[in-house]
Amino acid sequence: MSRRGRILYDLIVVGAGPAGSSAARTAAKLGLETLLLEKENFPRNKLCGGGVTPKVLKLFDFQLPEELIECAPRSTRIHVGKSTFSFQTNSPLVYMTSRINFDKFLAEKASEAGAELRAGVPVLRVKSGESYSEVSTRDCSYKSRMVIGADGIGGSTARTTGLYSTWNPEEVAYAIESEIPVGENGVKEFIGPETYFDVYFGVSQAGYGWVFPKGDHLTVGVGCRLSKLRDAQSLFDGFIQSIPELSRYDMPKPQAHLIPLGGAAKVSTISNRVMLAGDSAGFAEPLLGEGIYFAVWGAQIAAQVAAQACEEGRFDASFLKSYHERWRKEFGTDFDVAYHVACFSYLEQYDMDRVARFFFKEKKMQECMVGLMNGSVRYRDVRRKIAWPYVKYSLSKLGLPFYS
Repeated sequence: MSRRGRILYDLIVVGAGPAGSSAARTAAKLGLETLLLEKENFPRNKLCGGGVTPKVLKLFDFQLPEELIECAPRSTRIHVGKSTFSFQTNSPLVYMTSRINFDKFLAEKASEAGAELRAGVPVLRVKSGESYSEVSTRDCSYKSRMVIGADGIGGSTARTTGLYSTWNPEEVAYAIESEIPVGENGVKEFIGPETYFDVYFGVSQAGYGWVFPKGDHLTVGVGCRLSKLRDAQSLFDGFIQSIPELSRYDMPKPQAHLIPLGGAAKVSTISNRVMLAGDSAGFAEPLLGEGIYFAVWGAQIAAQVAAQACEEGRFDASFLKSYHERWRKEFGTDFDVAYHVACFSYLEQYDMDRVARFFFKEKKMQECMVGLMNGSVRYRDVRRKIAWPYVKYSLSKLGLPFYS
C-alpha cells in the first residue's frame, strides 16, 4: 500500500512550526511512519521575532543555510528607562531569520527524513480511542497510534482532547508586532557597527519591547502579561513613539499573538495517545521570551517517547508520563528560575531600575547573558553565578542604607 493510502500511521504531528517539524523529523529518523499536518500552505508567515540563538543550532543534525540568516547581531542594548546597558561579543548572540522561510526549511527537513508532509490541511478535531487516534480535517480523517500536538497556543489538539480549553490570563503574554521596511542602509544605521539588537524595559506594564534587525527591515514589538493589558494599540503606539529613530518611517499595521509564560503556564502535556509540544505545551522561556529552542528540544523528546511507545505498544497516559518527567528534568527547572527572575524584575512588580543597577554592570551577569544564548549556561546555573549581586539587590529592597 502506498504511504498516501496508509490506513494507520505510527504518529501524526499536528502543526509544522519548529516544534512540529522537529518532532516529525526525529520520529521519521527513528523509523516511525509519520504524517505532518500543517493548516496553511507554505510559505506562510508566523508572528515571531525570528531570533534563533546559537544553542538552537546545536539541537539540529543539519546546518542552517546562510541565506536564511538575515542578520547576526554580536551585541545587545538593554534599555531601562533613560539608561542603556550594552553587551558586546565577538560572535553572534542570535541569528535573525524570517519565520516564513525558517519554518518552510524545517518542514522540508522533516520531509527529507521521511515524514509525509501535507500542508493546507487544518485539523478540526483529535479524538483518541482504545485502538488508535483519529485526526479529523475538513476533507477526511487520518488514523495513527499516537499524536503530537504542536499547533500553537490556541490549537485544536489540546482543546478537542480535553487537555485544556483556555489559558489563564496570568499564564500568557500578549505580543503586538510589526515589520518596518527601512531598507538595508536603515538597518545598518540602526544597529551600528556593533550590530546591536535592542530590548526595552519600562515601556510596558508586566512586559517589554524589542527591535530585531533583519535583512531590509526591523521587527518591532512589545509584549505585556495578558492580565495586565488594557489597550494594545496604545501600548504599541507609545512604544514606537519612544524610539526617535523610528519616527521617520511608515508603520505597517501591527499584528498580535499570544505567548505562553513558561514557569507560569501549568498545562497538562499528555493524555492517552497524545503529547503536546511547543507553544501548545507552554514551552516558552518567560524572561527573554525564547520559544524556538524549547520548542525544538521538547519536540525531540516527545518524538523519542513516541518511538518508545510504539516499540512497547503502550500509549496510555501512565506510559507517556515519561515525556512529562523528561522535559521537566531537562528544562522545567530553568523555566521556574527564569519565571522567578521575571516576576521580581518586571512581571509582577516593576523593579528594573534596581535590577539593572545591581546586575547589569556585573561581568558575571554579562557572561551569563551570553551563556544563556549560546547554551553554555543554564538558568539553574545563573542562581549560583550571581548569588552575591542578588544578596546586595535583596538588601537594597529592604532599604539598608549601604545598598540603597
